Amino acid sequence: MEAIIHYVEDLQFACFALVFSIMALQSRRDRTIRFVCCSYLLATLVSIIDVTLPHPYSPLTNAGILTVLSLRYAVLAAGLVYFTRNSDWASKVSFFLAGVSLLLTGLSFTPLAGPRQLAIYYFVLAWQQALLVLVVMRSNESSTRIPRVLLAFLFLLSVGYRLNQLHFALSHKTAQDLWLRNIGLFINGTVLSGLLPFTIVWMMNARDHANLLQQSLLDPLTGLLNRRGLDEAADRELKRYSRSQQEFVVAVADIDHFKKLNDQHGHAFGDEVLVDFAVICQTELRSYDVSGRSGGEEFLLLLPITSPDAAMTVLERIRKRFEASTPLGSEPNTVSIGVTSTRGRAHVTWAQLQKEADKAMYHAKHLGRNQTIVYEAESEVTLTN
Repeated sequence: MEAIIHYVEDLQFACFALVFSIMALQSRRDRTIRFVCCSYLLATLVSIIDVTLPHPYSPLTNAGILTVLSLRYAVLAAGLVYFTRNSDWASKVSFFLAGVSLLLTGLSFTPLAGPRQLAIYYFVLAWQQALLVLVVMRSNESSTRIPRVLLAFLFLLSVGYRLNQLHFALSHKTAQDLWLRNIGLFINGTVLSGLLPFTIVWMMNARDHANLLQQSLLDPLTGLLNRRGLDEAADRELKRYSRSQQEFVVAVADIDHFKKLNDQHGHAFGDEVLVDFAVICQTELRSYDVSGRSGGEEFLLLLPITSPDAAMTVLERIRKRFEASTPLGSEPNTVSIGVTSTRGRAHVTWAQLQKEADKAMYHAKHLGRNQTIVYEAESEVTLTN
């Protein structure tokens, strides 16, 4: 049974080494994949030794195998440190422990060779895997939380397996000791070896999915939310409003004479103007306010828990700062802004709020541009503040 478990584990390592090698070739710039690939190539080297050399191993062969395993965990730690963007102290400690493992091979030629030497190796490996637990759990990335927790659990099981091996190496080999050793061997050889690489891939894919989702919600030029992102933000804000009835403000801002800017100065200049306005919005608004580019030269702002009067102060500051940011030698850049709010309405919709803010903005254009107008619901007209 023990030999079968070892062969299954060896086959798994070889298969995953092949898979990660292909992934590394396809994603040459991804250092995480490269580190994981190297880790499984080292594991495959151990598997080759396990299959080709006769059993039982000599003390020197045992030491060589465990040293390669120690180096494998150090390389894996380097990959996970890079992935989680943690400080590389854990990786450095793990490589230091791999160096200790290399030095321990010298014990193969001393009276300490045998069980005591193996026990020291298992102790070092347990510490390396405990470091892997720390690495994956020190990250605060929400998109990878579930696979990271599972990885930490698998590494903790592996720590238990190494401590089990340490106990077995120093025990009197009773039936209970043999049973514990075989259970640990089964868990490590079939469960951990199979689940661990899948969990690593899951963790990397979770980040890629989150990044793609984030990119799908952002305007590539300004970095603000695009229309889809704005719709999702508005849906969240309307749900919050329905629960708390705390007023929020919607503003539509449209850069004046934008087509003329593009015609006179080129599209590159127009892009700079859009980016400048986006930066001003991001710096003037609060962290929980929402700003987005709804299309062309039009921007949309959501200000939660804000009255129209309070919003006017902020929006006027944005308008004046944008006008003051005009490059020397060109006509002033101006923006017309229309403002509306929920005003305690029970069944107000996102489309209704956008329509009201649009009406106020177009009225600002009609009145001469470069001003902020609040939508007046009662008379269906807009008033200059």
